[in-house]
Amino acid sequence: MEQRTVVRCAEGHLFSTSTFPMQTLGAGRLGPGRLIRCPQCGRLRSSVMADVSELSGAQLARALRLEAAESLA
Repeated sequence: MEQRTVVRCAEGHLFSTSTFPMQTLGAGRLGPGRLIRCPQCGRLRSSVMADVSELSGAQLARALRLEAAESLA
């Protein structure tokens, strides 16, 4: 089973992605956000990893159902 990362776009929408580009480089080097097309609004948005410990079960389930397309950056 592939690992999914729950992210939040700049508009606050929660969704998941199978890839979060360059997450291993850390926030200190490139900043925390990555450009990913949000499946809710359809726009290319800066997105950051969501803190899943702060999400309700319903929010987490919905985010895992909404999958981003392959990222561009």
